[in-house]
Amino acid sequence: MPLIEVLLPIPLEKTYTYNVPATLPVPKRGMRVLVPFGRQKNMIGLVFNADIQSNLNPDKIKDIISVLDDEIVVTESQFWLWQWIAQYYICPLGDVMDFAMPNGLLKKNIDVETNVDFIQIADEYAEKEKIDTLLSQLQKTAKKQYNLFLFYLANCQNSDGSYQAIEKKQLLHESNATMPILQSLINKGIFTLKTESKLYNKIVEKIAIHRKLTPQQEKAVQLISTYFQQNKPTLLFGVTSSGKTEVYVHLIQQKLAENKNVLYLVPEIALTTQLQERLQSVFPNRVLAFHSRCSDSEKVRIYRTLLQSDQSYLVLGVRSSVFLPFQRLGLIIVDEEQDDSYKQQDPAPRYNARTVAVMLAKRHNANILLGTATPSIETYHLAQSEKYGLVKMTERYQSIAMPKIKIVDLTEQYHRKTMQGHFSDFLIERMQAELAKGKQIILFQNRRGYSPSLLCKTCGYVPKCPNCDVNLTYHKNSRQLHCHYCGYVTPQPAHCPNCKNVLTEQGFGTERLEEEIATIFPNARFERMDLDTTRRKNGHKNIINRFASHDIDILIGTQMITKGLHFDGVSLVGVLNADNLMIMPDFRSEEKTFQVLEQVAGRCGRQGEQGEVIIQTFQKTLPIFSYLEQHDYLGFYEEQIQARQLFHYPPFHRIIRVNIKHSNEQKLADFAMRIGMVLKQIFGSRCTNVIVPTIQKVNKMFIRHIIIKLGATENLTVAKEMLKKATDALCRENSSMNVYFDVDPI
Repeated sequence: MPLIEVLLPIPLEKTYTYNVPATLPVPKRGMRVLVPFGRQKNMIGLVFNADIQSNLNPDKIKDIISVLDDEIVVTESQFWLWQWIAQYYICPLGDVMDFAMPNGLLKKNIDVETNVDFIQIADEYAEKEKIDTLLSQLQKTAKKQYNLFLFYLANCQNSDGSYQAIEKKQLLHESNATMPILQSLINKGIFTLKTESKLYNKIVEKIAIHRKLTPQQEKAVQLISTYFQQNKPTLLFGVTSSGKTEVYVHLIQQKLAENKNVLYLVPEIALTTQLQERLQSVFPNRVLAFHSRCSDSEKVRIYRTLLQSDQSYLVLGVRSSVFLPFQRLGLIIVDEEQDDSYKQQDPAPRYNARTVAVMLAKRHNANILLGTATPSIETYHLAQSEKYGLVKMTERYQSIAMPKIKIVDLTEQYHRKTMQGHFSDFLIERMQAELAKGKQIILFQNRRGYSPSLLCKTCGYVPKCPNCDVNLTYHKNSRQLHCHYCGYVTPQPAHCPNCKNVLTEQGFGTERLEEEIATIFPNARFERMDLDTTRRKNGHKNIINRFASHDIDILIGTQMITKGLHFDGVSLVGVLNADNLMIMPDFRSEEKTFQVLEQVAGRCGRQGEQGEVIIQTFQKTLPIFSYLEQHDYLGFYEEQIQARQLFHYPPFHRIIRVNIKHSNEQKLADFAMRIGMVLKQIFGSRCTNVIVPTIQKVNKMFIRHIIIKLGATENLTVAKEMLKKATDALCRENSSMNVYFDVDPI
């Protein structure tokens, strides 16, 4: 019988050999097969090699159960990328497979029907006057049909006023409507039902002609094209609101016209809502949005579309989009390239999508453009070293001035007793003035919840998570305490369990700001945008659309409001407490702070008058605030790059962090000491002592770290092999220890 080598989606290094019974066709490399494994009667695996030879005892080789595909579902380019990731990020290939493939291709009970039904408003009803008349009629005669139609209008309108199709299942699920209600609207001719053999299989629309580029944008496109001809990754360093997206659109048009696919990476789902509508208006039926809010079936349909279609598409996605089966890939755009969200923390593989995108482009001989207003130190160093092309856009669109930045000293404000809640008198005064003009305001606080912790001022008791080494965050709206690390939730205690006295809120989050805004500005319309208010699928979209429509005066939010969003009415941004961005003892803390504050500053004054940014801090004299006031990235970069070189940090040294976890703290400490001694013998002074992190326990597991710094000239592959060999030997003696690696941690 033919033998095949099967890769399984489990955290093991090896592949497994199986027989192919004579009753089954011999599968090709890249096809899925159903196999028995251990106690599991069936597991979906992937043919890694077909028709192989083996020295194993034939009696011990099991038969596959079935072949699940007629054609391959994983391409050679995908296999190449998986193996590169496994080697570079020191993780099992099975972990990469498990993460890279959509769940719908790894579970027997999830698959995608061949035909997909879409619902769209009929052309004869798609005008505003007719919609208004129809809504009035339905509201009087058919309330449930009215609600469904209203839901469609609210969630499927494009930025140009047209309406897009929505999958029938998605529409019914999210609107809580039933099929008879939908069928009534179809029967009346209000909705049309479209069935397509594959998602966006037929493209009949021509790509729209976008608006003319400005001289600065035109120059940027020309210079980027020159670097692309040299096959150089290129950094587009453009200040906020300089029109980088227009440059992207122009480059995308060129590639789609050549029938090449484009990958447009964004760091967070929040950015896809506004951007998706903008891109769909230019590239109708060409945009495939891929992110964690997509259902399993949606992900599989997009996956299969890219695998099988001879059409070209623009994939707008988050970091996991790099694993899609691209054919004819012509361009990758990594927007906000500096963003931490591109780095996968858990589970494995702990990859950085920015780095992987560079390798993906190299594999496909595609161009790659990294865009940002605040480049990462590493990327800008590569550009300065001429390993990357560098294109600058130094002026905002329509020559609007960069926002004025005012630093407010909170120490002085509290001393003078001029604070109202967590707002300085200066910030309140400026907010009142802008609201009086009918302008909009963004308030940024990088903590959600009402208060980061509760405290008994009598005995010092602070409620802590039983699973993690962190204080519980108080959420006043739900009257609960939350752990933002493991998800533990408990009701708010009525009083201190030790001395029965009152617990006092310490610090503040977005929920508390919401309460203070209601008191200080009772007539203002405000909304909060954080993880708690955007959990539902359309949570981001609804808030963004209301703010863009000027139905909200003040938007309060966490980091998800700091980048990539365009609002024409925002004249003022307030940063309530910049200091909590710099509290972590990390060599990148100032870099991240500068990037976040410069990005959030860029949300104001994007159209019309110059905007204003007010940053409240207890550390006004820090050099970082001087650089921010001048929007001086280059000065900030020079200071940072000198410190990085002096203290052996990236980009001059590569970092590998060895993470060790165990449920028993003493056993962990003993094992970490042993592994530290072994690594010291191998790497010498390049290896640190065992580090006890600031947060020592997460989800009932205690944590220790060891950092290894490798010089730029050292052979990284050899170092990783030595590291892996040493740790594997110790782990075999201590199988309960969880040891894994984080290459290029952030």
